[in-house]
Formats: sequence, C-alpha cells, structure tokens
Amino acid sequence: SSAAVLIGLIDGFNPCAMWVLLFLISMLLGMKNRRRMWIIGITFLLASAGIYMAIMLSWINIVVNISASIIFRNIIAVIALIGAIININSFRKELKKDSGCQVVDSKKRKKIFSKIKKFTTEKSLFLALGGVILLAISVNVVELACSAGLPLVFTEILTINKITGISSFYY
Repeated sequence: SSAAVLIGLIDGFNPCAMWVLLFLISMLLGMKNRRRMWIIGITFLLASAGIYMAIMLSWINIVVNISASIIFRNIIAVIALIGAIININSFRKELKKDSGCQVVDSKKRKKIFSKIKKFTTEKSLFLALGGVILLAISVNVVELACSAGLPLVFTEILTINKITGISSFYY
C-alpha cells in the first residue's frame, strides 16, 4: 500500500493534466452560479477518475494474463528504466524553464482553452457536462503519454503480489 501511495503521488502531479485542471478551476471560479460550478467541477473529477480507473483495470487484466513470463517482466523493467532516464534528463534540461507537458504544444493548448471556455459558458448544463466529460477523457489519454511507465509498473506490482478482483479496485 505504501507503493500505491508513492506512485499515486508522483503520477498525480502530472503537468499534462495539471494545466488543464488549473485552467478549468480558474474558469469555474468566475461563474456566478455556484451549484453549476460544483456540478461541472465534480463531473470533471469523476470522469477523470473513471477513465483512469478503466485504463488501469484494462492494463491489470492484460498484465495478469501475460506476466507469468519472466521476459515480459524484464521488458516492463527496461521500459520503466528508460522512462526514468528520459524523464530525469528532461527534468535536468528544463529545470529553469516552465514548459509543462511536452506532449501538447501551445496551439493545441489554446484550442483546449477555447473549448473549456465554450462549455463552461454553455447555457445547457447537459452540453456543458458532455464537454467536460470529453475533456476529462482526452486529458487522461494524453496524460498516459506523459507517464505511461508508472501505471504499467504499478499494475505489475499488483500482479506480482497476486492482487486481483475486488482488491485491484481498491488499489
């Protein structure tokens, strides 16, 4: 469980998702209708958690079925080490810059910002909720490009410890 907390904390501060969340919060705080603000904000969080959980459960099912192979475990270890080296080198080079997520360029960010503005000001609550759910799904898919190694390592840890079924939902 300490590995789950540590990996969750590290993966939870992903710059790919954080800039979207901060911009969404800034847009929501400017809303006059507090009930609507809470509904849209909580919907984003629940949709993000749901899609991330679905991805993790899919990976754990795949890993459970093929992790008996020592070769597969070694491949996961090599991927994790390569990812760590790349991220550490990138961090060292970008230490003085505020580049955030390198997966989404500034043009795509502006497009996402305009979509956030559009659905937060949408008159129909259902259309706003649909927009925020699609945003949450797309952000979490992009986030995997930033940190696919951590969820993969975590699912392998669960598999090695024979954690399946209801227990895997908990973790």
